[in-house]
This record gives sequence, structure tokens and C-alpha cells, in this order.
Amino acid sequence: MPVPCARIDLRRYIVASVWFGCNNRCSLCMLADLKNSLPPLGFENFRKALLYIHNEGRFDNLILSGGEVTTFPELERYVDLAASLGWFKKIQIQTNGRRLSDRAYLDRLIAHGVNEFFVSIHALERIHDTIARVPGAFQETMAGLANLEASEANVITNTVVTQANLPDLPALVAHLSRLRVSEVHLWNFFPLETKDSVGLIADLKEFVPLLPGLLATMRSAGKTLVLKSFPHCLSLGEPMVCDSLFPGTVLPDAFWKEFEKCQFGLCAHRAVCGDRNCWGLSGAYVRKYGDERELLRPMRG
Repeated sequence: MPVPCARIDLRRYIVASVWFGCNNRCSLCMLADLKNSLPPLGFENFRKALLYIHNEGRFDNLILSGGEVTTFPELERYVDLAASLGWFKKIQIQTNGRRLSDRAYLDRLIAHGVNEFFVSIHALERIHDTIARVPGAFQETMAGLANLEASEANVITNTVVTQANLPDLPALVAHLSRLRVSEVHLWNFFPLETKDSVGLIADLKEFVPLLPGLLATMRSAGKTLVLKSFPHCLSLGEPMVCDSLFPGTVLPDAFWKEFEKCQFGLCAHRAVCGDRNCWGLSGAYVRKYGDERELLRPMRG
């Protein structure tokens, strides 16, 4: 499916997860306690990975991620190396945005070569701080987004949809649509486990009624709303886009071993649906809410 010109094309991006420390303790973190045992990539491995990416020529945009990569003391050194190749059109930071509240730090990242920011903001203040499990996290993230208003970097926001933040989504999306943000992403919460032990998986029967209002908000703003990892049949048409494209990812094998256990891609209509790229539902969702065969529908290829 063609990617609209207003959107980034994640098929041209690759993620390097270089650091797994974090200044939040988010209840919705997909890595959860696993991040405590994941080793940092290391500068020499990072250098080798970048040279391989450059020589292969498949990816011309780089995402630096973690954990919370802005807590990595050597981040600027890593950005310098990536920028020195002269290959990457975009060097993106995936971040909770808290350290971007320090304008001098943000300016240094941009000066070193970061030109795109993917900022996680999960709800309004009370629920966001409850999810982050850090008092004041919301205010710091919003201050970071305010600092980004004055930059020329591309800004995309990321909200993981959970049962806890459903009530905040209309007001949050309305607020984000008024910022200098090119895309608002809503990500389906997929726990890296076979059941919803933290009680955060959002009930689609409560999420779907919100979509017409979210679509109207984004259409008025002239911006794209991207639903990530949701069943594709939920889309109501542009500027709402259901998208299961993901960048290439450099992660330790331990992560992928856990990932394979989680039964992503379940759907009662899988055998007759023409969309082979849809993530469907997770095993944890089906165990909690059922297979939603009445809510979902098969699509043409």
C-alpha cells in the first residue's frame, strides 16, 4: 500500500537499541523487567552495524532507541558517528521526552545531527504520571514538546493505548494536533507475555467508539492519525491509517525469544481476509476479551 506523502516510511528506517536504562518505570513498557538483563549494544558493535547498514543500502534512516536513550551518557558520541557517515537522511531519537525539557541538551542533540524525534506521551497529567510511575513526568515531557516547537526537527508523538488512558484519548489527541507534530501515533498495547498480568490491554469495544471523534480532530488539523498494531479493519479512512509496518530492529536474541511466545496475529477471519500484513490480536487479548469476531471483519487483499 502506498505511503501518503505526509508520513514517514518506516520501511526505510532501522532501529538500533543502544541502551536499556530508563528514567521512567512505565507499567506499559513492552520490555518490562527484561530490559534489566539486556546488554547495551556497545560502541564497536554500533560502528560495525552502521557500516553494514550503509554498505547494504536498504535503510537510509536511523532510529536510536532503548530503554530511554536520552539517559545514555554516550548518546552524542553515537549520534556523531551516525552523522559522520553522511548516509542517513533522518537520525531519530525515540524518547519519553523528559530530558528534552532541558533546552541546552536538546540543542546539543540537534547540533550533533538528530533531526527527528519520536516522543511518547500516554495520557493527560494524572494518568500519564501513573503509567510512568514518576511524579512530574508529564510536565517534563510537555516541556520537551514545547522546546521542540522552536526547532526544525520533525516531531511524531506516540501514545500506547491502554484501558487506563482510554478516557483521556480525545482530549490528548486534540492537544497534540495543535502542536507542531506531523503525525500522532496510537499504539495497541501488546504485553510481552501470554496474559495481561498488568491489566492494561484496552478493550476494543470501548476503543472503537472513540475513533470517529479522533478522526474528525485530526482531519481538522490536517494531520495523520496512525493506528499501530491494531486490526486494519478498524480504519475509518484517511487521515486515519492502520499500519503494521515496522522498521528493521537491532535487538538482543533474548527479546525475540520472548516475543515469539506471545501469539501475535490472531484473528477469527484470518483464513478469509485478504490483508496479510495485519497484526490481528494478541494471545493475551483473546484470553481476556475473546476473539472479537463480530467487531472485526475480513478485508479484500
